[in-house]
Amino acid sequence: MLPFAIQTVLLLIIIGGAIAYIGNYVGRKIGKRRLTIFSLRPRYTAITITILSGILIALCTLSVLLLISQDARTALLGLEKLKQEISQRSAEVETTRKELASLEEQRRSLEENLKAAEKEVRSLQNVRENLSRRVEQARRGTLLFRVGEEILISLIRGGADKQKLEVGLKGILSSADSYIRTLGVKSEKHLIFMAPEDFDQAVADLSTADTIYVAKLISTRNVIFGEEIPARFEIIENRLVYHKDDVIAMRDLASGLTSQQIEQEIMKGLRAAHARARQDGLIPDSSGSIGGIPYSQISELAKKIKTAVALKIQAAKDIYLTGPLEVVFRISYK
Repeated sequence: MLPFAIQTVLLLIIIGGAIAYIGNYVGRKIGKRRLTIFSLRPRYTAITITILSGILIALCTLSVLLLISQDARTALLGLEKLKQEISQRSAEVETTRKELASLEEQRRSLEENLKAAEKEVRSLQNVRENLSRRVEQARRGTLLFRVGEEILISLIRGGADKQKLEVGLKGILSSADSYIRTLGVKSEKHLIFMAPEDFDQAVADLSTADTIYVAKLISTRNVIFGEEIPARFEIIENRLVYHKDDVIAMRDLASGLTSQQIEQEIMKGLRAAHARARQDGLIPDSSGSIGGIPYSQISELAKKIKTAVALKIQAAKDIYLTGPLEVVFRISYK
């Protein structure tokens, strides 16, 4: 079977030839008979027939193409719409191209920013490493503990159970090791060393009575940051230092003082109480404090004092060596 295009061409040739033949035939007949149409002369009538034959050939050719070819119908009837669609698609393509170019520029900018950020991060890491090295070097020359300085203070119950006492003392050593590591000391080994005879002596001291003791872990020499710390235990019975309402300090306040001056006198009394408590053996906490009073309480007391009084600072409860120092104020008018 012949291809569609060849069939179409053959059909057009046949139709065109047939119409030309018919037009020529009609033209010759009219010419011989000298017939006229539209009141034209025979010569012009023959010319008119020839022109009409050509027009008819063109119309028939176009009609056949439109009838049998979808592409021809599209090209002829939808050409303007097609041109508009092509123009619209071209505009969309151009817009997309510009967007892609903009995205590509953004991508390059982001890559550059990322590279700059990575470079800055590396620089900061180098700075941090340098600072860490400098801190470590500085610490190596820092005195961590002086001879006789307390490393850690803890309470422990004494008694005859030697194994229980050993476990308790080892727990205190482990807590001290953890505390020292929080200061920045790094080591895979234990940081604290204690001679076996010192450890045994601490166990012996604890076994004398079934009571609460204060175990002070004390450095036996000056220790530089990063060095192993030789230490020993100092065992002290957690004795009662003050009974409740014991007077720790006293101070006389004259009349005519302003509120601010009264507050200052109260503070002096508190400092005297703290100094007395330290002399009597009260043990400070890890921050070096043995207790404190809220400023609001001092301020309220100062407002109540209007004339000359005797101020007593007394123990608020039974206070042992490990504190804290809790006090109450008592005033008596003169």
